Amino acid sequence: MSLSVRYTRGFLLDLKRRLSFVQRAHDLLEMKRDQEIRELGSAIDRLRELRVVLEKRIEEVLRDLAMLQAVYGSQEIISASMLMDERIEIEVLPRNVMGVNVPMIKIVRVPEVKGRYPLHIEGLAEKVRGLLEDLLRAAELEAFVELIAEDLRKTSIRVNALEKVIIPSYEAMIRKIGEVVEQSALEDFIRVKLVKRVLERRRTE
Repeated sequence: MSLSVRYTRGFLLDLKRRLSFVQRAHDLLEMKRDQEIRELGSAIDRLRELRVVLEKRIEEVLRDLAMLQAVYGSQEIISASMLMDERIEIEVLPRNVMGVNVPMIKIVRVPEVKGRYPLHIEGLAEKVRGLLEDLLRAAELEAFVELIAEDLRKTSIRVNALEKVIIPSYEAMIRKIGEVVEQSALEDFIRVKLVKRVLERRRTE
């Protein structure tokens, strides 16, 4: 905080206005920080739950794939995978959360599986399709957690700087200037009283 200090009542009032503004900014940043902590905690809980589900689904898909390979051979699986000529389509849209742009994944189109594969492979293809959708949701949540955590770090730095450096500096300066202004006002008052007495004495003489 770089200010050209003047020991005047006007400058003191200006400092008090600035301090009031800084304190309001601090309160707003504190509210933002607390909300980000809540959002982050909730997102981490959801991500943890989703990862448990994902691990189970991945294990299930790998188990089914291993069984199909054992029964029908790898070539059958590779040939079946060539039958799918469509791709999953997504859009990554920006979403504003407390001033932070986080990605929101919108699934535009998922390829239809039914009737596209041999019956013994169709069930596995359905599971893989569901797994892809869950992986996209996990990626969306991970990006959310990473971006909000980074903004929370920056917000916490600002809150601490205001709380421990800037606001105390303003308060100390206001106290110092207030004391000087008060002392100056008292000296002026005494000087005026003395001048009045001198003038009154001269008039009586």
